[in-house]
Amino acid sequence: MDVLITAEARREIEALYVFGPKPGTWGALVGHRRGPRFIVEKAVAAGGPGTAPDARLLAGLDGIWPGRTLGLFAFRPGAAFRKAVLGPAWYGKLVLSMTGSAKAPDLRPFAVEFERRFLLVPVPFAPAAKEKARE
Repeated sequence: MDVLITAEARREIEALYVFGPKPGTWGALVGHRRGPRFIVEKAVAAGGPGTAPDARLLAGLDGIWPGRTLGLFAFRPGAAFRKAVLGPAWYGKLVLSMTGSAKAPDLRPFAVEFERRFLLVPVPFAPAAKEKARE
């Protein structure tokens, strides 16, 4: 399992960093899965510090993007955010933890898994595509 962030989604994530969000700010990741790969196509800001995602939110997002809600991102996620995503509604979804600054962003992807309890399992980024040699 790995994560690929498209160029457009990467620009959206970079723009979110420029806004200088407060710790605990979070949003949704939209895209699709191809085999074991999460392909992130869009990042949509949704909630602020002190709020947490729930199953009702996921249902609402699936009404807008049927089957395309990959997961969530959060800037310096706190304990309440982690607790909210560690449940059956978010099982198999991607959680992108964001730290750092606009000049030095730090993204860490995790998948919500279940092994006797729900937990966040680190997921690597997909290897960068090599450019084809010019002929």
